[in-house]
Amino acid sequence: MVEREECVIFKQEYGKELLVNQQYVRIRSKEDKMMSFNIRAPQGMTEILEFFEGFKIAEPILIDIGCTGNIHCYFKGISPVIDKLEYSFVSILVQELKQEVVDEEQEIGVAAHECVGCGLH
Repeated sequence: MVEREECVIFKQEYGKELLVNQQYVRIRSKEDKMMSFNIRAPQGMTEILEFFEGFKIAEPILIDIGCTGNIHCYFKGISPVIDKLEYSFVSILVQELKQEVVDEEQEIGVAAHECVGCGLH
């Protein structure tokens, strides 16, 4: 069994979690606080795909890398799975919240900004 400290943990708003061993995850930072989590694992991606299939664009997601604390993000998308003989590959795209307000009873952050009809609310 893999310890939580050795995982990247993706958390949905209602408590559902996905643990992926850090050895299979590469993180790439992009412009505008965008990040991609590239997962290359020797086994199939069924559990990962099932976790992310219900996500909507701009839905809040928490990401905890090795139990260092939650990073508040918005889900932006998932790539199609690439299956090879030795491994499968998928990329998860998220955008880190620039500024957040966190309700004490709810761990998911909500961007603190003056809304001008952005469509996120």
